[in-house]
Amino acid sequence: MPLSNPEVYYVNAHVPIEYIPQVPAEKWYTYSLIYQTKELAGKVLSDIVSPGDSVAVKIHFGERYSQYYIRPIYVRKVVDKIKELGGKPFVCDTLFSGAVVLRDEAGEPLWSRRTFKDGLETAAMNGFTQETMGCPVMFADDPNGTASVQKPFEGRYIKQVYIAPAIAEADVLLSFAHFKCHDCMAIGGALKNVGVGCSSKQGKWWIHHGSKLTVDPSKCTGCGECVSVCPVGAIEMVKEKAHIIPEKCIDCATCVDYCSQNALRSKVFPTIQEQEERIAETAAGIVKHFGGKVAFVNLAMDIVPLCDCDPFQGVPVVPDLGVLASKDPVAVDRACVDLVNASHGIPGSMAEAAGVLEPGVEKINAIAKMRWKATPGATHVTPDWRVMLKAAERVGLGTQRYKLVKVNFGFPPQKN
Repeated sequence: MPLSNPEVYYVNAHVPIEYIPQVPAEKWYTYSLIYQTKELAGKVLSDIVSPGDSVAVKIHFGERYSQYYIRPIYVRKVVDKIKELGGKPFVCDTLFSGAVVLRDEAGEPLWSRRTFKDGLETAAMNGFTQETMGCPVMFADDPNGTASVQKPFEGRYIKQVYIAPAIAEADVLLSFAHFKCHDCMAIGGALKNVGVGCSSKQGKWWIHHGSKLTVDPSKCTGCGECVSVCPVGAIEMVKEKAHIIPEKCIDCATCVDYCSQNALRSKVFPTIQEQEERIAETAAGIVKHFGGKVAFVNLAMDIVPLCDCDPFQGVPVVPDLGVLASKDPVAVDRACVDLVNASHGIPGSMAEAAGVLEPGVEKINAIAKMRWKATPGATHVTPDWRVMLKAAERVGLGTQRYKLVKVNFGFPPQKN
């Protein structure tokens, strides 16, 4: 059961300028948000990491040309703190659904994180390697992205969660999320980093779809390409048409990428708000798997309108806020939302375009609504962060009622 009024620890990004003469120069680094993030992670991990524990540090590697994602040095220092606690960390992300990386005429990839090879190249370009992190860096899916650790869950929509194997096998999970607005889910924070980010390809499928793939026989030409590429032999030819064997299909969507006729389809595509509920339910199932050995850190810096998956993310919509951490993912996401909405919007950003520059007004949903309307084929139902957080409360993952505790780990200033 979630705690009532759980603590959300908050380090403000702002450092008073008068601290410069009041803190010895050799201790200035203690006011770096990088150092503060390291110590804050230690605060929420110290009682759940035992010596020898394997600790999955789930981040988003970013995409090719992404302008904003967590800078590698933040992650490295969190890794160092886990080692200080006796843990054995590894830094990870998970693969997109599908199996083909689309490229333009110059060979530049779109969503490179569909394959291990291209995904690891992107991670390295963005600064995430074993050398820079000081620990293993990996995609947590099995080598061809088709394995899952399945756990039952009795949600309104989700009946089974599919966890990426390396994450499921860890002793401790640390969600280290870049908090930002999101074009599809209104916000990207702890809930999305766990619900979508810790799921295998199969888990991602059931967040975004309500049924298994089927073949449209009117479009299928019987070429057999999907049969040859299916990694688990779940497609056969019946009367010269492709036929999916449901009990074998693992919902990886590999076949979709190889069908030139667009004959493979999902019959049920949930509204974007139902998908938000599915994320919350999936996150609850994954957190349950760890039996309390999970913590959440949200870096509320570079708060842009779009996801870290997007090469164009716009400019930040509010000033940098700092870093927040909690044992409750609902509380830490809600605290981030409240801080964003309480802030002044940045002129020239999407906050100005949406008419939400004033402090205290609802910024995130207004920006998400504007971005959603610009999406080709978007439905009339727009993203709303409240849907996801309420669903998370409904399934007992956490609470939106929290206690904000301001902390600082810097060397105490010495007043003259």
